[in-house]
Amino acid sequence: MGPGEGPMNWRASARQVSWALAVAGLVALALPALAAIPAAEKVRKAVASANAAARRSQPLRVEVALVSETGAEAATGQGYFDPAGTSRLELKLADGRVEAHERTGSSYHATRDGSPVERVLPLLPPTRLLQAPSAEALAAALVDLGAATDVVDLGIEGGRDCWVLGGRDPGPFGANGRPSLWVDVESRQPIRIDETAPAGQAGGVHFRLGPSAVQEGVRFPTWIDIEAPGWPRWRMQIRRVIPAGAGTARTP
Repeated sequence: MGPGEGPMNWRASARQVSWALAVAGLVALALPALAAIPAAEKVRKAVASANAAARRSQPLRVEVALVSETGAEAATGQGYFDPAGTSRLELKLADGRVEAHERTGSSYHATRDGSPVERVLPLLPPTRLLQAPSAEALAAALVDLGAATDVVDLGIEGGRDCWVLGGRDPGPFGANGRPSLWVDVESRQPIRIDETAPAGQAGGVHFRLGPSAVQEGVRFPTWIDIEAPGWPRWRMQIRRVIPAGAGTARTP
């Protein structure tokens, strides 16, 4: 045994070989997962099919409550969600003021007692993504979001494997600054939407969608969390969902 070939060096070499084999094994396991990512068009078709099966692909009216991180109810109101691209949310605040939020295509506006709100946290998610009845309609909704329609990445949200339409930033699965729609691989249900910040504001907005439930034949998330840097976290509880044609609905 020559210099430098003692038992300790042999053990070190063995550990290096074992480590290299372990890394190679992990890479081999990861390759099938990467290869299994379907084409964006296929994912869009699957999501649109799930939207239609959930009966969300129709104009909907919802009754909501806006709840703070402490659990205090800050506002109640109603919304109107149209798969054609226009959605509106009207809230009566605890102090009696009325706040209205509206999305039309890629534009977002908010007023309080009729006056424009310059700096606003978007409380109204881009519900068109949840309602798109076809792959083409979903692609148009992604364009409104500013997302890349031909990009799909893998992500993990709430312990669930996701397809991320629009892509996500490298790094931890939960971190992302790209506009995107996160879809549960198994259920095909949307569970998260990432949106870039409104003009003049830093950071981005994350809408995390709670477990879905069926009301009046429509499957819809039971709550939506709204998170953005520099803002408190809000939860929009979905208390009722009904097709817009139902006679019992009230106009927001």
